[in-house]
Amino acid sequence: MRLWRRGDETVPMAPAHAPAAPPAALPPAAASGAETPLLGVLCSLLANLMFASSDALVKGLTASYSIFQIIPMQVAFACIPILIMLQRDGGFRRMRAAHPRLIALRGLLAGIGTIFGFYAFSALPLADVYAIAFCTPMVVTILSIPILGEQVRAHRWAAVVVGFLGILVMVRPGFETLTLGHLSALCSVFTGAGVVLIMRKISRDEQRAVLVTAVMLGLLTTSLPVAVFVFELPSWFDLLRVGAAGLLMGSAQFLVVRALSLAPASTIAPMQYTMIVWALAYGSLFFGNEIDPFVVIGACIVIASSLYIMHRERIRGRTLRAHVK
Repeated sequence: MRLWRRGDETVPMAPAHAPAAPPAALPPAAASGAETPLLGVLCSLLANLMFASSDALVKGLTASYSIFQIIPMQVAFACIPILIMLQRDGGFRRMRAAHPRLIALRGLLAGIGTIFGFYAFSALPLADVYAIAFCTPMVVTILSIPILGEQVRAHRWAAVVVGFLGILVMVRPGFETLTLGHLSALCSVFTGAGVVLIMRKISRDEQRAVLVTAVMLGLLTTSLPVAVFVFELPSWFDLLRVGAAGLLMGSAQFLVVRALSLAPASTIAPMQYTMIVWALAYGSLFFGNEIDPFVVIGACIVIASSLYIMHRERIRGRTLRAHVK
C-alpha cells in the first residue's frame, strides 16, 4: 500500500502490495506552496509506469521462483534508491517511533499483503489483480466505522455499494471459476486497508525513516524464514530481472515524492489508475492474456467509485478543518 500525505490531506493509493514503503511526509519543497501541477502529474504518471513495470517483472519471476525468495531479493535492490532518498532527508539518525506497536503492525501487514499480492500476480493477469486492489478505498471506508469511529453517510455508502458491484462484474461468481488468486488479491486489499487505517492514525507523528524501516523489516520478517528453505540460485538474467524490479520500485518512490511536491495529492492520487492500462498492455504483450471486457467494465466501475470516495473524503477533511478552526 502506498499512502502519500500532503499537509492535512491524506489519500489512499492502491494497489496494496507494493513492497517499498512510502514516505509519510514530504520534503520542504512541498510545504512551500510552489506548485507546478502539470509536471507533478507527469512525474506521477512515470512513477506508476515504473510500479507497473516492476510488478510485471515480478509476475514473470513467479513462474520460476517462490514468492518468498523474490520478496527479499527485490527489497535488497529497492533499498538502494530508498536509502539514497532517506539520506538526502537526514538519514536514520535520531530515529524515534512515536507509536512503536502500530508501526510494527503496519510493517507486518505490509509484509503479509505483499505475499498475498505476489501470489495473486502468479495466478491472475496483472489487470485483474489491479482491478481488485483498486477497491481498497471502499474497504477503508467500511472499516473506518468500527476502527476509527468515523461516520459514513449515504454518499459514501452508495459509492461502496457501486464499487462492490464492479467487483462482481469482474469476477462473475457462478459464471467464472473463482481461484486462490482471486482470494489472495482480496486478502491483499484487506491488509492494505489495515495499513491505510494505521497511517491515518500515525502519519502526522512518525518520521519517514521509521516508516520505511518498519516496512522493510516487515517484508523480510514475513519472507526470509521461508526463503531459506525454498531458495534457488538465480541465473544472471533472472538476477538482472529482480534487480530491475527492485530498482524500479525504489526509484518510483522518488518520483511520487517529487510529484507531491509539485501538485496536490488530490491531483496525483487518480494517476494511480493508469496502472491498469500498463497492466493490460503487459499482459497482452508478454503473458498472452486476452483483454477481458468484463474486467475492463468492472474496473471502470470500481475506479469511478474510488474516485468518488476520494472526493467525499476531501470534502469531509475540509469540513473537519473548518470546525477545528
